[in-house]
Amino acid sequence: MKKIMTLVGIALLVFTLAGCGGTDKTSTSSSNQPTAKQESAADLLAKGKNLPGLTYDYTMKVREGPAMTGKVWLSGKKMKTEATMENQKIITFLDGEANVIYNYMPSQAKIMKIPFDPTKAAKSPDQYSQETDATKAKILETVNYDGVTCKVVLREEKSGQSQVKMWVREDYGIPAKVEVMEAGVLQMTAEYKNIKVGSVPPETFALPQGVPVIDMSEMMKQMPVKP
Repeated sequence: MKKIMTLVGIALLVFTLAGCGGTDKTSTSSSNQPTAKQESAADLLAKGKNLPGLTYDYTMKVREGPAMTGKVWLSGKKMKTEATMENQKIITFLDGEANVIYNYMPSQAKIMKIPFDPTKAAKSPDQYSQETDATKAKILETVNYDGVTCKVVLREEKSGQSQVKMWVREDYGIPAKVEVMEAGVLQMTAEYKNIKVGSVPPETFALPQGVPVIDMSEMMKQMPVKP
């Protein structure tokens, strides 16, 4: 049981940490030729709102924490992730309507139901676009990142103490990479690859049939809270 609880704790990091990162392969170009009117940050980020659904691979690295990788399916308030942790495959279903998470470990043949706090949820790429105040964001440059054209957008908060730097795709208006800085220290990086925009079939978020569900609500209340 102790090992299972450890895996549960690690899996929850996917939903309680925001950010992602990767190798930055950028390039800039300039021209003396007249160019069309530059797209504003507001117009760019508006593309990432009200998307029908998303599928993507992620890599997430927090300061002094392990790197996490996996795959995500997202539609409205429902999310499914697949990841491998401590050599075990974990499939996680998030029901944002009921605020619960279901962790399914095929090797254990069981599903664990865990309460979910939406205020501590990690951001999906489209959430960065939805929640960013365009009046507080500025476009630094246009680059080629991971094979797609992106605009590097900087968002500053708390008098410059908090910074969020995003490599926002011009086509979808959502970031392919995010860096979060606090007081000049990199806290988190995240990278989103193989992004596909489009409706996700409802059955994607259905729990596997015939697998027992164990409610971990009371046990989770007894777990120590990390400061």
